[in-house]
Amino acid sequence: MIRAIVVDDEVPAREELIYILQNFKDIEIIGEASHGVEALELNRKLKPDLIFLDIQMPKISGIDVARKILQEPHIPLIVFVTAYEEHALEAFEVNAIDYILKPISIERLSKSMNKIINNINIGKSDYLGKIDKLIKTLKDKETENKIRISVSDNGKIIPLDAKEIIYATIEDKNTVIFSKKGKFETNYTLGELSDKLGRENFFRSHKSYLINLNLIEVIEPWFNSTFNLKLKDIVEKIPVSRSQSKEFKSIMNID
Repeated sequence: MIRAIVVDDEVPAREELIYILQNFKDIEIIGEASHGVEALELNRKLKPDLIFLDIQMPKISGIDVARKILQEPHIPLIVFVTAYEEHALEAFEVNAIDYILKPISIERLSKSMNKIINNINIGKSDYLGKIDKLIKTLKDKETENKIRISVSDNGKIIPLDAKEIIYATIEDKNTVIFSKKGKFETNYTLGELSDKLGRENFFRSHKSYLINLNLIEVIEPWFNSTFNLKLKDIVEKIPVSRSQSKEFKSIMNID
């Protein structure tokens, strides 16, 4: 029998998961927590085999709870519960640790449980390496989702999440942002935008272009070791200058 606790700050979500888990004879729910500190206390007290851990919680996120658990004497298996879109989680499929996507379905949970049961006796060092990798990836996603840029449009202020920004460029000496919400002028320079959006997901491909690396669809080799890029939802091809091509090839792992 796998002894588990469920951690979620939203009571309905916690109750729903517990209700669904009752369909699995191999799982015994031995506790539930409404926040991260309580989860850490229950881990020390009950020493569960498994924790279902919500990612987005106030004060201390599920990711940070997992980090702290890795420093504890008792380290259970962790299954993250998340509302992130599925495409953002494709990288996690290779890990023994699993995730459950909200809203929870019994079909998806069944797949998770099969993986958990098959890996419940995984070697400790192997497990620690995989959970470390998963936490880092989740933390990167969490940071990416928190970055916002506000722009003006006809007297209104429009907030843009970093993931909505496709690229920025210079038009008539003004900085212009092309996003999934439309085209907007901003008072930021391209250099200032690059600093605010971060170098993990945005790249200065040319002195006049700042691009979202996650939205590149096609890379076309061009003359003199340069490239042209096709970005998602954009017809115009974006250049990678010769001075930036070496760094771009390294980032994109181009031989």
